[in-house]
Amino acid sequence: MPDPTEHDMPQPEFAMLSAEECRALMSTHGVGRVAVRTRSGPAVVPVNYVVVTDGSVAYRTSPGTAAAEAADKEVVFEVDHVDEELRQGWSVNVVGTARAVTGDAAARGLDQQSYTTPWAGDDRRLWLTIVPTRMTGRRIGPRAHA
Repeated sequence: MPDPTEHDMPQPEFAMLSAEECRALMSTHGVGRVAVRTRSGPAVVPVNYVVVTDGSVAYRTSPGTAAAEAADKEVVFEVDHVDEELRQGWSVNVVGTARAVTGDAAARGLDQQSYTTPWAGDDRRLWLTIVPTRMTGRRIGPRAHA
């Protein structure tokens, strides 16, 4: 049954985001999703991530996981924020090839940049980076008044 107050809410406005806005919004979160084709078929899995200073996205996982199978494959990384009550939010998609991070120093550097610890626990020491070949973002929210 529809919420009777829904009719009183202003119509939301839909807007495309610039690459700079996308990176800024992604930098406010630490959990996103990576979509990858695995041996078992397509998979979308949550990952802890960090936006790296060079504009790439890095996430950590464990060897043998669906997220680890992304290495050397084109993937889509997605992060969003939705407020259902206010009928507003945003979504960012990053397309690129995932590459495993090699070298202890590079992995330690990503550990230091990351502000979240892996929610799933275990030894999530395998970092993968995605250098964007395409980045798109959308925002929906209250219509700006003229």
